[in-house]
Amino acid sequence: MNEFILKSYELLTVLLPAAAVLFLLRKAYASKRLSLPPGHFLWLVLFAAYIGAIFYLTGAGTVYHISLYGLEIRSAQVNLLPFSREVDFAAYLQNILLFLPLGMLLPLIWPSLRRLSFTVLSGFSLSLLIEASQLLNNRRTDVDDLILNTLGALLGYCLFLLLRPALRRIKYQSSGLFKSEPFLYTGALFLGHFLLFNEFGLARLLYHF
Repeated sequence: MNEFILKSYELLTVLLPAAAVLFLLRKAYASKRLSLPPGHFLWLVLFAAYIGAIFYLTGAGTVYHISLYGLEIRSAQVNLLPFSREVDFAAYLQNILLFLPLGMLLPLIWPSLRRLSFTVLSGFSLSLLIEASQLLNNRRTDVDDLILNTLGALLGYCLFLLLRPALRRIKYQSSGLFKSEPFLYTGALFLGHFLLFNEFGLARLLYHF
């Protein structure tokens, strides 16, 4: 039960900022006498849940880790030489598959930004944010993860292009109103998790230590 509460709490730290952005989007649409397409709303909720899963699986750092580990960066935590360590094909595959949905969701949700360069840059930027945040929680920051995550986003975009004829059957109405929407949305999700997720604080309450 406690484990379920912890996982739900982490998901909530992503869904709350997502709800805030959706509220602002609705206000922006209303100011132009438009309504946020229901399909777009549902895809944004799905995207938020997916990003939350990425944060959970990668162990992204938060501001609360600073009080535990400080700001000291240990050289053993950082690997800047690509594929210089022991080969782990299972880990490589996991890193690729983790960002594969990102490469598909971005062009599907935001058709106005349906470009390979945008998708690859988004995958690279999100992975870089996560790797940088891991410097705060005593996890290893590895350039291999950055490369493989970006490759996953690229392959996801290629898969989207292959499945595009089938995806056209999905009755989906995109907003296409604000080109900055994916940046604001993803940034809000990351900041929400970074500032709101205090795993150790909640663990102390649940396990009384």
